[in-house]
Amino acid sequence: MSKFILPAAALIAATSAFAVDVEIHGQAAADYAAYFDKDFDPTSVANQKVNLEATAYMDENFSVTVKAKSQSYLVNGEASETRHGLARGTHIDSTDGRYTAFNFDGIEFRWEFSPNVAFLFGDLSYNAGSINYYYWRDTDLYANIKRTETIRGVGMEIGDGRIYFGGSENNASSLIMYGTYPFAIINRTNENLTITPSADWAFGTHTGRSYTYFFGTEISYTKSYDLMNYGIIASWGTHPYQGVGVHTFLLEPSFSYDFFNIGLTFYQALLADDSEPVEKQIFTDEQTLLAVEPSFTLHKKFAMGFAYEYHDVSNEIDDDEFQYFGPNFYFYPTANAEIIFWGGYNARETGANGFSFGMSGNVSF
Repeated sequence: MSKFILPAAALIAATSAFAVDVEIHGQAAADYAAYFDKDFDPTSVANQKVNLEATAYMDENFSVTVKAKSQSYLVNGEASETRHGLARGTHIDSTDGRYTAFNFDGIEFRWEFSPNVAFLFGDLSYNAGSINYYYWRDTDLYANIKRTETIRGVGMEIGDGRIYFGGSENNASSLIMYGTYPFAIINRTNENLTITPSADWAFGTHTGRSYTYFFGTEISYTKSYDLMNYGIIASWGTHPYQGVGVHTFLLEPSFSYDFFNIGLTFYQALLADDSEPVEKQIFTDEQTLLAVEPSFTLHKKFAMGFAYEYHDVSNEIDDDEFQYFGPNFYFYPTANAEIIFWGGYNARETGANGFSFGMSGNVSF
């Protein structure tokens, strides 16, 4: 932890001496779950992830941001989180997996030399096609088009558009160029339609990843009438795997009227090679996902819903599907804070069915 706290303290102390504004932003998330086997013996898992950013504004146009992150890990070093169907999280008694140190996660210099135009240098992160399904929201782990990648290099921000160029943090033998721009087709008080294409390209013979490029497009539409609101998020992405194109599709419609809400997530991947493992070809670990949840907002600080989920890890493998049924209880103690209690039943095609329950908390500041 001292790896981050000491430099951060020094930064804040130094900037205070020069009357520089410093802002601290971040996110803290933690969860716990218990999964029961056929003998009703539990397996307890617990995870956490903390992101911190300290931004020093040297003046109204120039700033520097230092980032740090701590995240629980599985035994094999893979970042973990609790999710339905599989006790994928860190075992609660795993000292090495749960109590990880804060590590340096990037530095970024930003100079807005003209209104809505900025030059950036440092560790620049990007992703595309984020998924609202609650166990796939972390873009470090899951995305429809491209999970989070970080490069050290230069960038330009023009309005909401971005262009980055630099070396990948995952490979010393490649350079990556990335670009995106949102086109606001409809921009009214009660109606919005935005189309956002994005792409990257890795230059080099050994890029350190299984694909040379990705390309994708996201579409977001929302409409509101007094107490009724509805919208849809859709995205498509493609990238090559061993020279053959992979295509991924995401559809997330939502509807609310007064205190009633319903949301749906449908994800489908068309693989390049059905004989290869699914997780090597896409940015999730399941080829098909369908999740739907009707819910009721009973108070401004409380809502409850009932979820149904269908999971298929590989369309080519029989009997690896499972279904999940269960309630969710949402509490909102204050702005930007959420606590969730859930419980349910996993029905598998093969293997033992089982009950599970858990809770999670998330705060942004």
